[in-house]
Amino acid sequence: MVDPVKKSLLSAFRSLMRPLIRILLRHGVAFREFADAIKTVYVDVCEQDFRLQGKKQTLSRIAIITGLTRKEVARIAEIIKTGEHEMTSNVDRVSNVLRGWYQDPDFNGPYGIPRELSFDKEHANFTELVRRYSGDMPARAMLEEVLRVGAVEELPGPFYKVLSRSYIPLKVDPSIMEFMGEALRDLAETLDYNLNPDTKHPLLERRVWTPTGIDLTKASSFDETVRDHGEQFIDRIENWFDRNQLDESEASKMPPEEIARVGVGIYMFADKNKEKISVRSVKNLGNIDYENID
Repeated sequence: MVDPVKKSLLSAFRSLMRPLIRILLRHGVAFREFADAIKTVYVDVCEQDFRLQGKKQTLSRIAIITGLTRKEVARIAEIIKTGEHEMTSNVDRVSNVLRGWYQDPDFNGPYGIPRELSFDKEHANFTELVRRYSGDMPARAMLEEVLRVGAVEELPGPFYKVLSRSYIPLKVDPSIMEFMGEALRDLAETLDYNLNPDTKHPLLERRVWTPTGIDLTKASSFDETVRDHGEQFIDRIENWFDRNQLDESEASKMPPEEIARVGVGIYMFADKNKEKISVRSVKNLGNIDYENID
């Protein structure tokens, strides 16, 4: 007899995977490549999150849970151990630099307005900003990237002016794929947390949509409404972060288990070929008081 929960889950994942498979095929990723990547995730998640309490996870148990052969599990475990399956992401490091430019008093002028920075002259410069907020990423490579995506502009001098606190990579670029992966992971983590029967206090996850649809000519008007209210909401969240997030020195003195990564994500979708015409969805990864966000 087919497990109804498993049947529904697989049906949901087939629906989930359709847009993701389109992305993979559009960029030349064959099924075998994708399957190899998924095997790695299966083994890694099983090893990390499905251990018996007080016992070391074994290759045999991983094989039983995942349905892979023990030989295949051993091969994948070795790949994970060497780190060959991982790719270094620059998304967080670039975002940290932009936020630091807005938030760090050393790089702000009067009224908290971000300064125009030289590359390596004066006390507060772009090189120091990168050193403080990006770890080991070279300052020149960071500058080329933020100029490339339009987050920073070059002025006479030369000096550099920050235009955006958000890092949004250009389309059809490796960085946009990293950006997409992180966004999808965050939403999936929230869903996983809320669907776990052991969860006592689910995180906020809401959707609104038009069950009967709207006139297609009104879709652009809805897009403008979402963008307007969405940007206002994100600005309020950014202001809350400015007042409450840890600075680098504070974070370095605290145990990692006492620091929470929180955030929100907003997206819209529209499909003129199906019943669901337009949707706004908000995801919350923290305990933020929305009634008193200001």
